[in-house]
Amino acid sequence: MSLRPACALAGLLLLAGCGGEPPVVRELPEISPEDTLFVTVEGGSYVSASGDTVEVAAFQLSRYEVTNRLYLSMARAEGLPDPPDPGFMGVMDYVWRRPDCPVVNVSSVEAAKAAGAMGCRLPTAAELVWASTLPDDPAAPYPWGRLSPEDAGGMLNYLAGDSWESRGEDGSLWPAPVGTYPLSDRGLAEITGNVAEWTSDGDSLHKLVHGGSWLSPSQDVQARSLQRLFPTDRSWHTGFRLARDL
Repeated sequence: MSLRPACALAGLLLLAGCGGEPPVVRELPEISPEDTLFVTVEGGSYVSASGDTVEVAAFQLSRYEVTNRLYLSMARAEGLPDPPDPGFMGVMDYVWRRPDCPVVNVSSVEAAKAAGAMGCRLPTAAELVWASTLPDDPAAPYPWGRLSPEDAGGMLNYLAGDSWESRGEDGSLWPAPVGTYPLSDRGLAEITGNVAEWTSDGDSLHKLVHGGSWLSPSQDVQARSLQRLFPTDRSWHTGFRLARDL
């Protein structure tokens, strides 16, 4: 007679006695074609915040920020853990119950490894800045032009009113489902705002993130906005987008 059922029962009883719980096995949500849709960004040049002219070759960029749904599949393929829950008030189990929202709480190391599962990479800082500029007015501070986010109205998810208390005035208290806000003239969704995005650039200490987030004031959601995080940081306002060479 096999002892396996008895051993399994004993294991469950031991877990219960120690206050533990058996692991929950969850089925991955189905990936939709929109999850892997890419936009070709033509090459060009822009003047950086420091006054340098930056040349960018043509490349492809995912229309949307990587969603929870897509990340879970990539993470499984690469043996990565599920991201820690960000703890947004009123939102429980964000990564599983908000499949169309952008993934957050992934480090740059995890993001780069997950991108590799799709045969992709993280975009460079220059690529994300260039992709965020207006094609017929690259000097404009925002992807839609020169109007401030407040005056443009409803163009992105950011710290509306530059205040925590008024942040929901743009329609979202936390990260919104991808595609909630209007596409840019380059056909990209939430290229600034919603969540900041890891880039492949940095130095020995930091990696650059681009575009600001739902938590960023208006000055930090400009096309040329770049901040620094430690590459192992996990943050509730930072996700990523996929890039690939032509």
